[in-house]
Amino acid sequence: MSAYPKKTLYYEDELKDDFASTKIERKPLPKDFKFHHENVFYRFFSACLYYIVAVPVIWIVLRLFVGARIVGKKKWKRARLSGKPVFVYGNHTSAFDALYVPLLLALPKRTRIISSIEAVSNPLIRGLEVFLAALPLPDTAEHRPAFVKAVEYHASHGDAFLIFPEAHIWPYSTRIRPFGEQAYVYPASLGAPVVSVCTTFERRKVLSFLPPRPVIHVSEVQYPDMDLPISERSKLLRDESYRYMVEVASSLENVEYYRYLPASMKKDGGE
Repeated sequence: MSAYPKKTLYYEDELKDDFASTKIERKPLPKDFKFHHENVFYRFFSACLYYIVAVPVIWIVLRLFVGARIVGKKKWKRARLSGKPVFVYGNHTSAFDALYVPLLLALPKRTRIISSIEAVSNPLIRGLEVFLAALPLPDTAEHRPAFVKAVEYHASHGDAFLIFPEAHIWPYSTRIRPFGEQAYVYPASLGAPVVSVCTTFERRKVLSFLPPRPVIHVSEVQYPDMDLPISERSKLLRDESYRYMVEVASSLENVEYYRYLPASMKKDGGE
């Protein structure tokens, strides 16, 4: 059995550093970028591609290669009973978590993944990503109204939303990085329920030479207090979400496969 951790990664800025294996050049969204389509034919073929092609393929990959499992799915079901769109917030530990969280949690509902612009910067696959689920977060005022309208549109159709408030991928990270309350404005403004998920890692009992498998833990449902100003609502949702993630990541048996250390330790000769 191989010993963990296998790799030590050094970070300069825990808020901005990204350790994703695929480095994509950030490109601005086209001026005429459409965040959602109301055309019935577009929606029909998008649903067909999502449910008939993408879901089965991703499901097979998850089961055969990733082996992810979920703890607390009944809590998610209670959130769905509200009849409102559910906003899911999780730690970002893999490029795959944008795939297995929606499949293991939200089906049969579609999950819109609020992503960074980098995720849709490749023009060759941008259309496909948006066609399936991606909803890129704009960084210009020009696109902001259309983005908000798209969130409201998908929310009105009962779709779920997946957001990674840490923003950047730190593979197999066992710690929760700091994040603000900006990402919690959406449920705070819509009065929608929030579910937090925290991915931890466990050593495999079979094929233990493989990397640890992800375990997704689901929180109790949170609801924004609509009697409070939206800034306070957002902060309360963020604080409870952050508290849950930190508690789960630190209190459970969470296998360290990659170790993350400040770059200053590397300069000082630390490991």
